[in-house]
Amino acid sequence: MTIPKGTLFPMCGMNLAFNRELIGPAMYFGLMGDGQPIGRYDDMWAGWCTKVICDHLGLGVKTGLPYIWHSKASNPFVNLRKEYKGIYWQEELIPFFQSVTLPKDCTSVQKCYIEISKQVKAKLGKVDDYFNKLADAMVTWIEAWDELNPSGAKSAELSNGA
Repeated sequence: MTIPKGTLFPMCGMNLAFNRELIGPAMYFGLMGDGQPIGRYDDMWAGWCTKVICDHLGLGVKTGLPYIWHSKASNPFVNLRKEYKGIYWQEELIPFFQSVTLPKDCTSVQKCYIEISKQVKAKLGKVDDYFNKLADAMVTWIEAWDELNPSGAKSAELSNGA
């Protein structure tokens, strides 16, 4: 199923396929794990960033049933401890991603991602300092991506889909 332009979705990283050359630089799953104030939102963060970028660049995003069914017993109280800030912060995150606008000169995934990082720092940095750190990590991710992927460093320059 094609996800309509302007519509966000909760991407799951367990059953995920993407074109690395087209959208790979946007697949940063954020700052998660021990010592971070939020957990289990890493794939959704990557999905929200990726969807905004794909919409801007005119790339389609599809979703559907998983090829592999994941069924794992987990402790809901442990999960709640990891997720409660994410649940609370969604009141800021969803409107943020719904209102992100990217300038016409953002013609590559990397340029779009750097622009989103600036907006994260400017708008979500006020919610919690975590988002300032995340914005810095997003820039570091793109720098590392470009260094480790020299042939694809410029990514595909695409005509703006707006």
